Amino acid sequence: MKLEQLLNELEIIEIRNNQPDCEIKNICYNSRVAGAGSLFVAISGYVTDGHQYIGNAINQGAAAVVHQDDLADYQPEISYIKVSNSRHALGILGSSFYGRPSQSMVVTGITGTNGKTSLTYMLKHIFETHGHKCGLIGTIHNLIGDQVVDNRGRTTPESLEVQEIIKEMKDEGCSHLFMEVSSHGLALDRVNGVDFDYGIFTNLTQDHLDYHKTFENYFDAKAKLFFQVKKANIINGDDPWGQKLCKILAEKSSVPVFTYGLNPGNDYHASDLVFGSRGTAFTLVTPDAEEKLFLNIPGEFMVYNAVAAIVAAIAEAVPMAVIREALATMPGVSGRMEILAVDAPFDVIIDYAHSPDSLEKLLQSVRKIFTGRIILVFGCNGDRDKEKRPIMGRIAGANADMVVVTSDNPASENPIDIINAVVAGVREKTDQYATVELRHEGIYYGATLCRPGDVLVLAGKGHEKQEIMKDETLYYNEWDTAREAVARLKLQSEN
Repeated sequence: MKLEQLLNELEIIEIRNNQPDCEIKNICYNSRVAGAGSLFVAISGYVTDGHQYIGNAINQGAAAVVHQDDLADYQPEISYIKVSNSRHALGILGSSFYGRPSQSMVVTGITGTNGKTSLTYMLKHIFETHGHKCGLIGTIHNLIGDQVVDNRGRTTPESLEVQEIIKEMKDEGCSHLFMEVSSHGLALDRVNGVDFDYGIFTNLTQDHLDYHKTFENYFDAKAKLFFQVKKANIINGDDPWGQKLCKILAEKSSVPVFTYGLNPGNDYHASDLVFGSRGTAFTLVTPDAEEKLFLNIPGEFMVYNAVAAIVAAIAEAVPMAVIREALATMPGVSGRMEILAVDAPFDVIIDYAHSPDSLEKLLQSVRKIFTGRIILVFGCNGDRDKEKRPIMGRIAGANADMVVVTSDNPASENPIDIINAVVAGVREKTDQYATVELRHEGIYYGATLCRPGDVLVLAGKGHEKQEIMKDETLYYNEWDTAREAVARLKLQSEN
């Protein structure tokens, strides 16, 4: 692509040594992957500043540079494009380079503290049931139809990778894309250049305050998505921050807004919920009708996700018969309210709940579904929002019958310090708790406490396949650990 074509949609402050006919063969923001004909985008990051590596990129063959800071040296054979924010420019450049692929698909962005992953999978299943090939970008992995694509450990990849994978989805025949959009991704402009048809807001509760510092900053990051949307915004009207978002959109956006939830004041709401261990029956009330539905995944919070997905499907003219079939056949989502098949007289649930609200909703849902005691095993991440640790401890103590506090990615912190911070909250609500530093031992100990009919809830890890320690990252699998604990318990009882 010619440099001149690539820069068409960019707000440029200055160009030095303009070479509009220069052929740009690729775009990069890492100087190590620059080559002949590269356009290097110098991004000011939190750890390193890309401006320091402009010389390296040029030595590797880069033909042009996008930058935001003034430079000490300008080489005469290189084109220099100055912009106000090079990170912001990266997504726009990526979109242009890959032919604006999101314009050829129906793109739905989902943001909120909890529910994003489950909702993307629900939407994908509904639209695939309707006969569409779909893409998914999210926390567990990216999908092109059934093909798994590595997400490189990010819910929302860097903007250049976002455009690259959307182009791949388009080329593979995907007509719809469902995308988790994290607050970090929005704050760091990773979805710049994406044409969103729909935006969905699930909720806003305490999480990531180590990064955003305040709830207002966290909310403002999430709200950015809904001003990139073309067709409709779909907002959880039961959530106070969702209500605030609706007011802001009413004042500042002409895009239609639909609210959803369990309260009758919403445009779409669920009523008459009947909970079971294999799913939830409910009545969907729309502006035009009522529909009896069954969701094949348990939990009240999953019903919220289902209603949001239904609103998006209705907006795209998916027949209710297809929606009904899709919800009834919806496969479980890895590590989300997942009931593990084990040879034990008690149930085991694995869930990713790692924020105060998600933990509370998980335990409340379990209480509505199961009649036995709740034995909860969980911990809190190291190097993350420290304020939520005692909060989650209080929630655990108030909602579980027995709490086992253990490790969960302690990272650079002392695991015992994290455990003690959680226990400080647990102790305010109950004396029925124990501490076990090693997670696999904590899960085994939790299993030893279970009586027939009880439920062992393993919260926090979900789909993750690693345990991040101070000096190393270890492979970890919650499913295998739970099964090993049950097998170990069974072996001991036989002996």
